[in-house]
Amino acid sequence: ELARASEEEKRTQVERLAAFHEEHRDEAEPALARLKDVASSGGNTFASLMEAVRVCSLGQITSAFFEVGGQYRRNV
Repeated sequence: ELARASEEEKRTQVERLAAFHEEHRDEAEPALARLKDVASSGGNTFASLMEAVRVCSLGQITSAFFEVGGQYRRNV
């Protein structure tokens, strides 16, 4: 059976994400810039990715990778 989050759970998660972004506001942009730089130069992104996950959300990291490499689209 599919479980769905309640409106309260959704609201709480959005609030937690906003608080995380606010808490790491000053650290996130430099970490994402380093990640994009390594990715665009063809380097090994592991170390910069491990640094970024401490201060960036999955959405921020995904957007950074999309900016550098584009979005994968499956041919159907």
